[in-house]
Formats: sequence, structure tokens, C-alpha cells
Amino acid sequence: MGVQVFPDDRQRLINELGAAIVNPAYFGDSYDLVKRFFCGQLSALGYEPVVDPMFTGNWGELEGQFFHLIGAVPPSAASTAPRRALFVDPDTGVNNHGSFRHVSIARLAAEAANYALVFSFDQSFSRKLGPHEIMVSKLSAIRSHGCHAMYYDSHARFLFVARELKLIEELRGHLLSIGLPAARLLQSGT
Repeated sequence: MGVQVFPDDRQRLINELGAAIVNPAYFGDSYDLVKRFFCGQLSALGYEPVVDPMFTGNWGELEGQFFHLIGAVPPSAASTAPRRALFVDPDTGVNNHGSFRHVSIARLAAEAANYALVFSFDQSFSRKLGPHEIMVSKLSAIRSHGCHAMYYDSHARFLFVARELKLIEELRGHLLSIGLPAARLLQSGT
């Protein structure tokens, strides 16, 4: 049975499982364009992309521009449709414990109880281990939370998480069908 996450519990969950931030100084960079690509591909698969950027600083009018640029809505504007994809956009990436600049693996798994698919930007890689080893380790950690996952491996890495394997496989098949090389997609056991 999954963890239920209700709006009133959002701040508590963030505090316990790991906060994430988006810095306005990076708005509109190439990473945002890759975010737009994935939100667009998920829309093409029938998902409503929802983003939890957890803004910090003074975004002002940039907040609405951010949602428009990446092609997603904030949680407050999301529908209750079952086919929603939550994009958690941390400043740095994904790790085991969460921090001010990271989202935790546990939070991604908990969010997967309320969204068909959850995905996150991930640039959190140690210099002690190679990126492939780290991705395999994170995929294994997600599996231990009862979820399935896949990485998009590039300069802008993204981690996709779902409770149902068929949703990860559907996304993988779609990305391959539009010409993305299979070598860019890493799943547990591959």
C-alpha cells in the first residue's frame, strides 16, 4: 500500500523527506528546454504534466513564465485526472536523504502513490564514482521503495519513477519511437 500525500501534508513531507529548490538565476537555460521536451512527450502520451518547482527567492512574474516555458501546471492548478505526471524540479538532483538542494528517493516514491508517473532533474553525482554506478545505485534504491524507474542519461539527466512497470515501459517505448537512442535510457537490470 502506497503513502498518501495530501496538500496539507506537503510542507511536512518536504521537511521530512527532502526539499528541492529552483533558482531564478537559471531560468531559461538548456536544462529548462529539456524539461519542456519531457513535459511535451508526456502530454503526447496523455499525461497532464504537473510541476513542483518549490521556488525560492523572488520569482515575481517569472513564476508564470516558468510554468509556460516547461509546459506544466503547478499542483494547485492540476486536475484530479488519474493520468498525471509530477515533475519535481530540485536545484541539484536526487539523493538518499534529501536536503535543501536535493529531493530524496523516498519523496519520489511517496509522490508515485498520487501520480501515475513522477520524474526529477538529477545532477547529483559524486566525483568518487562514475555516473553509471550512481544511476544503478539510485535505481536499486527506488526499487527498494516498491517503485520502478528509468534514467534518461545525458548532460541533463532525468529520473522517471512509477509504481507500475508498464508505465515506465510505455514511456521508454515512446521515447525510442521518436528516435531517442536506447543507450540513453537506463532501467534497473540493464
